[in-house]
Amino acid sequence: MTVTNIVGVDVSKATLDCHLYCQNQSLCAVPNTEKGFRQIAKWLKAHHSKKALAELLVVIEATGYYSHSFEHYLFQRKFVFVKCSALEIKLSRGLQRGKTDKGDARFIARYGWMKKDELIPMKPVPIEVIQLQQLMNFRDRLVMDRASYQGRMKNITDQMKLYNHTDLRASSDTVIRTLKLEVRHIEGVILRYLQGHTDFWKTYQLLTSIVGVGFASAVHFIIATENFTKFSNARKLVCYCGVAPFPYESGSSIRQRARTSVFANKKLKSLLSQGALSALQVDPAFKRKLDQKIKEGKHKLSVLNILRAKLIYRMFAVIKRGTPFQSEVPKTGRQKGAGTDLWTGSWPPSGVTSQ
Repeated sequence: MTVTNIVGVDVSKATLDCHLYCQNQSLCAVPNTEKGFRQIAKWLKAHHSKKALAELLVVIEATGYYSHSFEHYLFQRKFVFVKCSALEIKLSRGLQRGKTDKGDARFIARYGWMKKDELIPMKPVPIEVIQLQQLMNFRDRLVMDRASYQGRMKNITDQMKLYNHTDLRASSDTVIRTLKLEVRHIEGVILRYLQGHTDFWKTYQLLTSIVGVGFASAVHFIIATENFTKFSNARKLVCYCGVAPFPYESGSSIRQRARTSVFANKKLKSLLSQGALSALQVDPAFKRKLDQKIKEGKHKLSVLNILRAKLIYRMFAVIKRGTPFQSEVPKTGRQKGAGTDLWTGSWPPSGVTSQ
């Protein structure tokens, strides 16, 4: 599309601040509700003809779920929008003194104008994905709370053996049991939600057919990739997960080895690590890949990145084919923990050649 004007929108929990780049006009602190959205639409129409509105690009700073409702409103009213990384916008500002929401909206508009030829219009995140994400976030919080109580009780038991209170232990055990039941319950809710959406359920079944991909990994990848529609190929997802190494060189004096970037989805990277290490215990293909790379002299963390990437390529393969993964390990012969997201062992795994 031809872009003749940019409106930058700074999104916060309660308010939206807007700035029109060409007119240098601002609309400040409208509520982040349907009423505020209508005010923005009325303000834009007052400054543009019908033809000019078709050439207007709304640039939104990505702030998680705070902008979801606004994105759906824009899409329904046929406004063209794009959501940009907050860090990328911040780095484009250069030296900055002070910070205000009004100033942020102005910087976002300026960023959009500089990048207008590169920005690609977007669609809002589907409602089904948002609902699934809310369920999974709640499940993850319960798991973290359970682990917190378990760790706290272990510390008390180890350090206060002579002063251990029976009532304290009984109360903590009750809380931990309750959290375990709630985790199991919410996982059942998530599975029923997936079954109620044919596309999600098919993807989930395909992903969990891969050794090393369990419940948490499958659901989180469905959410992050919007059911594998957000990334056109596996290489882009490998980069997004922080698994791809990048060179660090300058002139003839700086020659560091390639490293993965800190700009990554840390949650997916963690799940890939656990899944790859679990798969190593039972999957001959993973074991062969590990032995091959170690013999080549690869660093152990480089090998782990290769195994993480291998899982991603397997995910894309089963989604593209539409058939379950054909593993060398029969389901009846898989060890406990294989095909799940759990790993508590050391690296490299025992029983695997490292010479």
